[in-house]
Amino acid sequence: MHLKFCFGSIPNELTPTAMLRYYRQRKRLTTQQLAESAGIVHATLLMYEREQFPIPYQTAVAFADILEIDRNLLFDDFAQFMDYSYNYKLREVRKTYGLNQAVFAEKAGISWSIYSKWEGGSQQSSRKIYQQLIATYPEINI
Repeated sequence: MHLKFCFGSIPNELTPTAMLRYYRQRKRLTTQQLAESAGIVHATLLMYEREQFPIPYQTAVAFADILEIDRNLLFDDFAQFMDYSYNYKLREVRKTYGLNQAVFAEKAGISWSIYSKWEGGSQQSSRKIYQQLIATYPEINI
C-alpha cells in the first residue's frame, strides 16, 4: 500500500510564512481560496508566502481561524506584541525607566499623543512605530 500526501513535512524554518504555506497546503486550499476566505487580494497572500511582506496581525488571526491552527504559528515579533496586552507592557517598561508618557515617546522619536493612545489601549501601534520602540526600548519585545 502506498500513501501519497499533497503536502510536505513540517518546514525546517518555523517562520510565519513557512507555516502559512504548509498549513494552507495541508488544508488543500489554493492561495486564491485562502485569500478569498480571508477577504484579501490574492496577490497580497502571495507576497506573504514569499516573505515580501510581514503578515499583519488581524490577517494572521483570520488565516489561523480559516486554517484551524494556533494563531501563534503565524505570528512574528510584532504580532506577538499586538496579541499580548501591549498597552500594559508599554506602561510597565515606561515605569521601569521612571518616565512620563511624553518623555518616553520623545526618546523613541514618536508623537506623545499617538503613544498615549497606545498605552491607553484606544489605538493599535503600527509595525514601523513598534520597530522604533524596540530600537529604543528592547525590553518591550515579548
